[in-house]
Amino acid sequence: MAKSSVVKLPNGVSIEISPDMTPDQITALISAVTGNALPIVGTPEISKSGQSSEYERSAEDIWNSSKRERVALFIRNYFSETLWFNAKMVQDQQLAETGKLALGETSAIGTYLTRLFEDGNLDRKVNGRKVFYRLNDQLLASYPEITVQQLESFIVQ
Repeated sequence: MAKSSVVKLPNGVSIEISPDMTPDQITALISAVTGNALPIVGTPEISKSGQSSEYERSAEDIWNSSKRERVALFIRNYFSETLWFNAKMVQDQQLAETGKLALGETSAIGTYLTRLFEDGNLDRKVNGRKVFYRLNDQLLASYPEITVQQLESFIVQ
């Protein structure tokens, strides 16, 4: 059975949220919070992974956590929202930016792109045998922008 969560609001009030709450109880809770003039704007959304979309983790923490996270952070910063790309394009871009294969070979990058798609972080389209991905709002909200200098400093470590 799932445990209850306690949320501490900026004004110091703690609210317990139970997984057994009905939609009416949740609505009442939201009404109570917003009725007391407590702003909800800027409250981070929680993703499936339990991570906040307000960049609770630093770019360095994200880079050092896993290769999947590295790929996500890299594509967040080196591909536009409108560009469809594949694993080979990501590999070529990382070589152009860093001169190293910090994200791995094309097959490994393809695996991480698939996982990011399965987690809802990327859009995907298949054209024959080619698979292309595109950034979506969830990925953009989950990963911060970094500079080329930051990326280079992560790779050197």
